[in-house]
Amino acid sequence: MIFAKANITFVGSISVFERGWVVLTKNQTLGPNDIRSALRSWIHDRFELKQNDILINELGFCNKDPNSTIDNSFRADLALANGRLVGFEIKSEKDNLKRWASQMVAYNNVFDEVWLCVHSKHLEDGLKITPKNIGILLIDDYESVAIVRHAKLNNNNNIYDLSGLLWREELNTLAKLNQIKINSRTTKNEVREILAENLSINIVRDYVLTQLKIRKSHQYSNSSGLSS
Repeated sequence: MIFAKANITFVGSISVFERGWVVLTKNQTLGPNDIRSALRSWIHDRFELKQNDILINELGFCNKDPNSTIDNSFRADLALANGRLVGFEIKSEKDNLKRWASQMVAYNNVFDEVWLCVHSKHLEDGLKITPKNIGILLIDDYESVAIVRHAKLNNNNNIYDLSGLLWREELNTLAKLNQIKINSRTTKNEVREILAENLSINIVRDYVLTQLKIRKSHQYSNSSGLSS
């Protein structure tokens, strides 16, 4: 049996304890895909998703490396676009938190809201090392999800890193929409630097959210056409 002590609100099949010991009877070891499935269901309920809201599995993003011309690459296990950009990192029982220190900085540079979803094995250490603006979710071996700590709005977004979610053609269009001239020989990262110097975070965020939804709708249309 697994015991955890925290101020927790549970969503799912487990009883609610505002303060005290929560007993979790181990049933099976959940892998990342199992947790992602349970997390998707929790997100649908928690955020009351509308038709235009989208969930993206394994959204790749990047952060600028000050010591290199090549950006550092990361991947959000789940991302939600619903008027803001929300990132979710999953740490299953078989995972560890070794990379989380760099990952949480990267998430904060891109996402408006960040959640760490952990197995109880990682809860204590996760609480110790994770900034308080990042929400923490606990998932048990029955795939029930509990809020250990709510996420707060992140104000540390970096325009350059956020714009890394855009394709080159999308970056060119964003520049054109805002009367910013881009030379055809300008590299993608140079375009991002120019946009970061000339645009507000709100303009870039809104455009990124729009493009993510457009891509998703195109994917849906293409898959529907193939199956018809």
